Amino acid sequence: MADRGWTAESARARGGSRNFKLWVPATLDKGRAAPLVLLLHGCKHNAAETAEISGMNEIADANGFLVAYPEQSRRANLLKCWNWFDPKHQTRDAGEPSILAAVVDQVCSTHNVDPDRVYVAGVSAGGAMACILAATYPDIFAAVAILAGAEFKAAISMSEGLAAMKRGGPDPVRQGQLAFEAMRTGLRRKDKRHMPVIVFHGTADTRVSPVNADQTIAQWSKTNACLAAEQAQSGFALTENIIRGEVPGGYGYQKHSYVEADARLLLEKWLVDGLGHAWPGSPKPSKYADPKGPNASAEIWRFFCEASHSMASFSPGPSHAKSGEASK
Repeated sequence: MADRGWTAESARARGGSRNFKLWVPATLDKGRAAPLVLLLHGCKHNAAETAEISGMNEIADANGFLVAYPEQSRRANLLKCWNWFDPKHQTRDAGEPSILAAVVDQVCSTHNVDPDRVYVAGVSAGGAMACILAATYPDIFAAVAILAGAEFKAAISMSEGLAAMKRGGPDPVRQGQLAFEAMRTGLRRKDKRHMPVIVFHGTADTRVSPVNADQTIAQWSKTNACLAAEQAQSGFALTENIIRGEVPGGYGYQKHSYVEADARLLLEKWLVDGLGHAWPGSPKPSKYADPKGPNASAEIWRFFCEASHSMASFSPGPSHAKSGEASK
């Protein structure tokens, strides 16, 4: 096990190489396999800034999991954005997805990681890339968190990417089917019943329209319906529950939970009233961090834990609920 705190490493794959930083909590139990969260930054940021914006290291310290922060290079993108809008970086075993999967492989080779509790999260361009990783590597990632991101393959060019940020991407039902098709190679390596997804978005986000949050949920609803059909799970259905709340001295929010007929939580969408293009619930304010929102990092970890419990308790069998999907 590496020293506690930060370590600086590099990972290489078919698509190239990237540096990354790994946070190893002092609270980590050496005798037990630890969960791992791969956290993807937004444009212009690096690992240290993302850790500061998200406060994820503090959540890791309190709960005993590793956090890996890959860093985009300026050579790959002048603004250090992950190239989620480029078809070269939207498939398995190619481009940036292959490199990011290699980051996970490297951490797993040097640390005692629980392979069933590896998760991916991202914000903005990192959120859109996290969505791609969940579809292209379902054998690696158990669940995904997308903050101010976009649906799977919301664009296939830079111009389309800019348009999707303002107005949303293509039909999420079609994109949901495409995401399922992208999962097939990974599913041959590791069978999967569903992909749990949590989404955060500010209603006042002028950089990435909140419509992208709705589309992301609709896309993953369709993808999960396809996964259920693949498992011969008849009558896939999701029920939406809405809770309205308010952070003391901060923003109000709507929490949309989408549960299956057996009451298992599958999808979750948080719309934060008045939040711009920022990480909600950050430890301290900055241009891309807003403490007045709900603590996204804590809620992401709670959701990941619920998703893992759901998978662990699942035993395949027929379902007789009425068929349906979450609406767009």
